[in-house]
Amino acid sequence: MSASQAGDPVTVKRERARPFEIRLSLELSRGELVRSFVREAALLEGARSLIASLIAEDTLHAWAVLCAVATGRESASVRVSSSLEDVECAIVVKGHARFSSLVTSLSKFVRRDAGLSVRERGIDGWELGFRRPLTEELTLSELFERGISERAVPQARAPAVPTADVQIDLPKREDAAEIARCFLDVYGRNYVHAEVFSPQRYWSKVECGELLPVVARNENGEVIGHVALEREPGAVIAERGEAVVLSAYRGRHLLEKMTERLSDEAKKLGLIGIFAVPVTIHTFSQRNDERAGMPVCAVLLGATSEGSHPKDADYPTVGQRQSNLIAFRFLTPPPERAICAPEPYRDVLRRIYESLGVEASPRAPATPAMTESKTKLSINQRAYGTIFFEQIGANAGIELKQAFRDVLGLGARAVQLSAPLGDPGLPLLVSQARDLGFFFCGVGPAFFDGSDIFMLQFLCEPLDVRKLQLYTEQAKELVSFIETDRSRQTGESRLGQN
Repeated sequence: MSASQAGDPVTVKRERARPFEIRLSLELSRGELVRSFVREAALLEGARSLIASLIAEDTLHAWAVLCAVATGRESASVRVSSSLEDVECAIVVKGHARFSSLVTSLSKFVRRDAGLSVRERGIDGWELGFRRPLTEELTLSELFERGISERAVPQARAPAVPTADVQIDLPKREDAAEIARCFLDVYGRNYVHAEVFSPQRYWSKVECGELLPVVARNENGEVIGHVALEREPGAVIAERGEAVVLSAYRGRHLLEKMTERLSDEAKKLGLIGIFAVPVTIHTFSQRNDERAGMPVCAVLLGATSEGSHPKDADYPTVGQRQSNLIAFRFLTPPPERAICAPEPYRDVLRRIYESLGVEASPRAPATPAMTESKTKLSINQRAYGTIFFEQIGANAGIELKQAFRDVLGLGARAVQLSAPLGDPGLPLLVSQARDLGFFFCGVGPAFFDGSDIFMLQFLCEPLDVRKLQLYTEQAKELVSFIETDRSRQTGESRLGQN
């Protein structure tokens, strides 16, 4: 059989009693093609579905490492075959001088159970081989450790794996290159925080205090995981982000342990809380947030473009923009809040504050003062727009309509509207926003100079919330409430669609 791709012909052949083989240019952009080919060929050779996925991932990891030192002019051959007991994959490349030092240390970058073998081919070639049993039986804990999505197995929590050989500490300048390789291994080159791929830029953010990172190291001292607090100047809270754990080390609660270390460091800086923005294409980060005592307080529907996902992740939200959650944890006992809760959202606000451990009492609504509103609007490169009312004045309705037109005119496909929960004009602003089609989003605790904000949202595109992968019952209930509120505002509920 044969296949082709624009700009570079690719041939695939299968002859009787010979392996499946594909030959193509050694480029990182071909990684997904390689993975798909290896998986399908392994299935045809009789491998179980999970085994085919694992050996395809093994090959993809090695492909990315080889591409890192390739010039873009080389080609490589990928072959898949089987014996009575094993399925095998081999990558054959030329360039002894360029690849020799890399090949000898390749085992650091691929799964430790991949059955890696390396041998010379002629005077200027290398063959990298991977081998797995055709019918290997995997336990549930092994599936989680190797990074297989929990949707492939019955829902259950993987048992803890001993972590005595893993150390959690603060990184040094010389760790920046290893941190970059971790992100490259998991996300490819499309990670939203591009500075992680530049050791100099990354470390400059650490030195100026914008970034407070923590790393996990294996028994050899190599960086296998990373998470950081991202803090804006003068802020009393920080975002836990830039999280990554190499797939071979998943299932050991490393993200949870790194988060705990970050919490200790955040307290030393005088921060009152940390928040996270987990994705909804899987629940790995959400599980960590739940274990770390970070309940969900908001749901950002359509916050990022459809293609914003790790390179090795399943893609259950295909066909729509990606959504995120906001999870939050106070590091010190929070004081009581007096909030101007809009009538339609009093109950959901009460439940959110209870989950955060905050006592919130209602403040009587009032007519906005005869002052002008103070607003800010922005739109990021992912077409997500924000409108923030720092102050709600008597002209809020006019200001809102104009800001809404402006942000849509700039190309926003999803819009977030927010304002302080203590502003007496909030109920009136919310009523006017609902008339425009805005619906509930959530609460941002201490997001505005230590004060809480109330968030609504608007979508310009269809979005099926049933595709979202949610871990906690609280998150599921909040999404259900939001979808009901959206259907009331738009008359387009997706919950009842077939």
